[in-house]
Amino acid sequence: TLAPIVPHPWQARLPGATRAALALLARAPRVSLGVVSGRQLSDLRRLVGLKNVCYIGSHGLQWVLPGQRPHLEATPAQRSRIRKIGAELQRRLRALPGIWVERKVVSVAVHYRTASPWQARRAVAQVARLARHQAPHVKLLKGKKIVELLPAGAASKARAVRALLARQRSPLVVYLGDDVTDENVFACLGKTGLGIFVGRPRASRARFRLSSPQQVCQFLERLCKIIL
Repeated sequence: TLAPIVPHPWQARLPGATRAALALLARAPRVSLGVVSGRQLSDLRRLVGLKNVCYIGSHGLQWVLPGQRPHLEATPAQRSRIRKIGAELQRRLRALPGIWVERKVVSVAVHYRTASPWQARRAVAQVARLARHQAPHVKLLKGKKIVELLPAGAASKARAVRALLARQRSPLVVYLGDDVTDENVFACLGKTGLGIFVGRPRASRARFRLSSPQQVCQFLERLCKIIL
């Protein structure tokens, strides 16, 4: 949403103009700024690198508010299970070219953006098979060129955003997202907020659309001129 898509997640960089616009919004007295991501919290905070921002990582399983300690919605038993699943997936998928297993604090993601369609199907099938074997303890989440296994439960981007809004009591909510995992947030906003899907035209519960991260940057810059 904020940065151009790259072959590997670790190559992502937040454009300078986008960071500058976010920094202005973060300092605005009438604005509460949050960054929501499937990335784990430590990576998210490092990539954005701004203070006075509410960070929600791992699809709502990790979050931190300005000046507070990070919160983790996962028990030690759930984290132990995820570690074992990550090791098992690495063993099963290591021979598949273009497949990368990312072992996070509370989840394990399998990326297949650089894999052939055949190898990608094999990897997704393996993850789905393991998810069925681990049911009902884990849930399978599908995204853009990625499948992810997380602890089963009610944690989601939408739930984390609702909790954040309950604390902030914002009269107007603007939420931008580019993935299928953002659709539940668009749905919970309904007509009371501005849901903005980022990407090529497709069916979405968002009311508005921007075509690219470049347009997102332009939108944020205009938003700054309106608010500040």
